[in-house]
Amino acid sequence: VHRSLQMGTDILIPEPPTCLPPASLPSGSTAPNSPTGAIESPTKLDRPFKIIVQRETFLIDSECMKKMSPIFSIMCYGKDFDKMELSREIVDEKSADVDVFLKAINEPSIISVRNFTTILRLANKYQVERLIDECEQFVLTNKLVLLKPDEVLTLLLACHDHHVSREAMVVLIRRLAEEEQTTFNRLKLSRFCPATLYGAVVGANLNLGQLRELEQMNGHFFKMERNKTRWRRSACDSCKSIAEQTAHCDGCKKTLCKTHATSIGCASEYGRRMTRELRANIVELDCD
Repeated sequence: VHRSLQMGTDILIPEPPTCLPPASLPSGSTAPNSPTGAIESPTKLDRPFKIIVQRETFLIDSECMKKMSPIFSIMCYGKDFDKMELSREIVDEKSADVDVFLKAINEPSIISVRNFTTILRLANKYQVERLIDECEQFVLTNKLVLLKPDEVLTLLLACHDHHVSREAMVVLIRRLAEEEQTTFNRLKLSRFCPATLYGAVVGANLNLGQLRELEQMNGHFFKMERNKTRWRRSACDSCKSIAEQTAHCDGCKKTLCKTHATSIGCASEYGRRMTRELRANIVELDCD
């Protein structure tokens, strides 16, 4: 990507093979070392177009942008440009936001938790589908376990507000659901999350608790209360003695004491099948 600065204007020039609008330079940046860059750069743009935001001007390749965005196609090729300078002022955005948005179009690797909401918002506003896909991939390929709960919530709310794929929403809900109730309270989930999101997170949290308990049942499917095995005083079908803690399996239909529950696997596949189904459907999310 070639970058240059000429008369206070950010020059955005894509590499010829890719036809992408490259990243912008802040107005205060210095020009490249090449003495001819500022002169030659504008000629490499296919129909250069100025976007004015606050006190900064961004020069983009309108031919490239119209292929990516129907909004930019209208913006750059409107009827009001006949015999007029090819420019448009954006009055409802900050120059810093537009700057990072344009940079992300050219270099998606700059997408981070910090700028994710801004980039996704503008990608939706200007209908840049390729950049929306990049934001989704950021979620799907990121090691979410390394992110703080606050950061996961930020990504989740942005994805919900701007209607990303269900797949991306599910992985974020699953990650957030791994936190404790105290974390939910600290994040004020019930206050900041829409009802559908809040219900999905809480439901997934309960499902994860149930899954952990099922995975300790040795293939059985014992009756549970509040995601914990329900132990009762009864006779064990294996040792035929009365035990203080026994549980009844809905799979093999046996009542077993704790000792035999852990030492004798279930003869039925019911418990293992239910465990697999729950593991595959931890998050229940109804998307509009």
